[in-house]
Amino acid sequence: MFSENGFIAKNEYLVSFLVLLLTSAFAVALDSLLHSAISVLLVLQLGVVVVSLIAKRWMALGVAIVSSLVFNFFITEPRYTLHMNNTEDVVNLVVFIAVALATSYLSSYIKEQKQQLLVANVRSNILLSVSHDLRTPLAAVIGALETLETYRDKLDQDEQNELLGSARSESHRLFRYIENILQATKLQHQGDELSLLKQPTSIDVLIDNVILRLGAPCVSRMPQNMSPILTIQAALIEQALFNLIENAVTFSPDGERVEISFGETQQALLIFIQDNGPGIPVARQKEVFTAFSSFRQSASKDGGSGLGLSVARGIIRAHGGDIRILPTTQGCTMEVSLPKEEAH
Repeated sequence: MFSENGFIAKNEYLVSFLVLLLTSAFAVALDSLLHSAISVLLVLQLGVVVVSLIAKRWMALGVAIVSSLVFNFFITEPRYTLHMNNTEDVVNLVVFIAVALATSYLSSYIKEQKQQLLVANVRSNILLSVSHDLRTPLAAVIGALETLETYRDKLDQDEQNELLGSARSESHRLFRYIENILQATKLQHQGDELSLLKQPTSIDVLIDNVILRLGAPCVSRMPQNMSPILTIQAALIEQALFNLIENAVTFSPDGERVEISFGETQQALLIFIQDNGPGIPVARQKEVFTAFSSFRQSASKDGGSGLGLSVARGIIRAHGGDIRILPTTQGCTMEVSLPKEEAH
């Protein structure tokens, strides 16, 4: 109902106080017009309901307590005291507090159930994603090897090599996926405490390795006047760059180039990876770095596992850098930044 990252969620205390203030003021004004305790309590109860929906349970209980004091002090006789002479007012106040307690409890229960449902859906999506991305390359490997085993005598050497090449390619794809799962798990559990074995490394060499591993002729590097050397854990940074460049290749139309270039600021070395694919809507750019989030349609009609970018960002951030998506009129440009203090 309310965005978890919206203004209300970030300002629960302020919004709850404003709701309390507005309903209290309106209740006092309404009493001066109608002289109806029930109408006043309904207005105050509305404030409790609103706060219970948008804030934590204890805030709703706090609003209920303050609202009951407002009713007692400003509405009941004798006014401007905390005494009540009218039995009906006492009963009304007790009912108000009981309803407020029930409302806050039910609202809290609904929120918990909603959160549990969300977690269950996420787990279900993860299971579906993992099972699909493991099953697809496994099925391809098994199919290629079974075909080779069954029809070996009827296939010429080129056809046999093609089947072996297909099995090898899908095996590498499966290995990369499992490696990403392992890295994602490690980053999730260790986070900023991830132990890095750093050594001076040429980024040019890492990118050459990535291009060689991809075997994609569409990947090219723009001419540059720098040969950056960073003190990093080479294997991890290579994996991050591989994930980013592979993502760009995956979502680029056949024949379209993926360009890699460098830049720098006073504080950071910048690596740009640009593709000419469908791009990523601004509203969803933060989501692409969430594990198992994948919505861009690739040329092969495979949206991907949604792990690669999440792992890449985790690795880069573990090195003190970051990844962001730059605004472009066509395709997508990823900017990888690594701090200059890591450079030599």
